[in-house]
Amino acid sequence: MDHPNIDLVRRAYAAYLSGDRATIDQVFDPDLTWHNSGFDANAGDRQGIEEVLAYLWADNHLDDYRLEVVDMLASDERVAVIARTSGRHGDETVVNDFVQVVRVADGRVVEVWNYMWDQRALAEAFPVPA
Repeated sequence: MDHPNIDLVRRAYAAYLSGDRATIDQVFDPDLTWHNSGFDANAGDRQGIEEVLAYLWADNHLDDYRLEVVDMLASDERVAVIARTSGRHGDETVVNDFVQVVRVADGRVVEVWNYMWDQRALAEAFPVPA
């Protein structure tokens, strides 16, 4: 069953993967807040669309990156995304199963929480700089 919030999040994912900044500006609120769980270098909060995009499109992520959306569940205010990313970091293969909770207001993504499954593997692949 389609839901307008699922359609919005699908548009956001497609824009992110293709680098479509015009669509990103339509679907992300300028004051977007992004939260990553964990203890790796990518954990923590980012505020505002420019800071979020600097993180999402940074060069320090996985090579041969793949994103597989397993399922999306929606309500009037949120979309829960069950997904898996995979790729290489150096010689290591990294697989990250996660749940993403996306809060929607006025037809835009306003807040995102990423709950990573294997936080130890991410911390080993992306250690916090000393």
